Amino acid sequence: MLMITYFLSFFSQKARLKLGEQVWNELDSQLPEAVGVIEDDKPRMEQFSKLLDNLSRHKKRALRECLEEQIHYLKYSAPDLITWQEEEFERKWLQIFNEHLRILKSKTP
Repeated sequence: MLMITYFLSFFSQKARLKLGEQVWNELDSQLPEAVGVIEDDKPRMEQFSKLLDNLSRHKKRALRECLEEQIHYLKYSAPDLITWQEEEFERKWLQIFNEHLRILKSKTP
């Protein structure tokens, strides 16, 4: 299934997002748990940076699109009325995705 998604992702944005999600899940499983605080996530970011070195340009592109999609969703798709716990959760993941995207952008031309 991964091979089919990989092949289709050259042509389809939807397939690229799916591949990006698969790449994210694979990398995330190899990293320490994300905290959502820049200083506390430093070891995670260092490991993430090293893992990016082993990814193909195509997988990096798919991951980038996936992270950008997640960030966009968190910024613009939240309902107007949410609890403080939901807002805190969204801010945490927005921070996590933004930091990973920043590292990814610094590693890709």
